[in-house]
Amino acid sequence: VIYKHALRNALLPVITYEGYSIGFLFGGAAVIEYIFAWPGLGQFMVDMAVLRDYPTLMGLGMVIAIMVLLANLGADIAYAVADPRIGYD
Repeated sequence: VIYKHALRNALLPVITYEGYSIGFLFGGAAVIEYIFAWPGLGQFMVDMAVLRDYPTLMGLGMVIAIMVLLANLGADIAYAVADPRIGYD
């Protein structure tokens, strides 16, 4: 009974939080990569900002925006799986 009724309703706020925390994850990753000098998109973005390479910054911004959009799409799909009352027409 708990899994069928309570878990589905309790899972919706968790899905919302996880879907929106992906954007903060990318921002935090950029800071961590810069501090510890790890190679990655965040370190590359900071380096290109220092060099004022604007086309590369715009491209990286688009890549990160697409990742955030895909994470939100995944959260919406998880909504429909977790709660069958939610339907997208």
